[in-house]
Amino acid sequence: MGLPAQLGAGRFHVRRCLGRGGMGAVYEAIDRRTGNVVAVKMLGDLDAHRLYRFKKEFRALADLQHRHLVRLHELIAEDDRWLITMELIDGHDLFTYVTCRDGDDTSPGAVAPGQHRFDEDRLRACLPQLAAGVDYLHSAGRIHRDLKPSNVMVDRSGRAVILDFGLIATSEARSSASGHEVVGTAAYMAPEQAELLPVTPAADWYANGSVPVM
Repeated sequence: MGLPAQLGAGRFHVRRCLGRGGMGAVYEAIDRRTGNVVAVKMLGDLDAHRLYRFKKEFRALADLQHRHLVRLHELIAEDDRWLITMELIDGHDLFTYVTCRDGDDTSPGAVAPGQHRFDEDRLRACLPQLAAGVDYLHSAGRIHRDLKPSNVMVDRSGRAVILDFGLIATSEARSSASGHEVVGTAAYMAPEQAELLPVTPAADWYANGSVPVM
């Protein structure tokens, strides 16, 4: 799929693709209405199940504001396209950040471009931030269900932000099994989630505890 020049009936001028996944693609774009640079998530293949998950992601997060959760702005329908606009995190995913592949380390002994090293101090600084974001999410009655390093961005100030809530569930539904299909990422998935048993906030804490062994 090529890079669309604009989205939202010309409102968003697309500058680059930030990534692609199972649900679609995320772009960096300029909102011509406000002048702000934002991230725009565009749903890929349009079918009822994907659209339901896309809308569910927005509705579950739209009213939440926390320093360590990505801020969602708008849900937009454009002909056969569905978009979510959100805060743009200018930085790198957690794995890139803690292995110093971001090129931002200018300290003595910093690794050369193309090389990497594990930075324990960076990881130690991020873990309490992730815990704070997860705790707030749970206090609002939500369960992420797919916490992993690639779903955490660290901006240039060192702020860690949880994103990608495509598998989010409400804790009110924890008494029900997650369905007939395993969802999540195997390396960070709690046993009960892998076995299609009822998922509680404990599954997020299991994933959060697995992040340091990425």
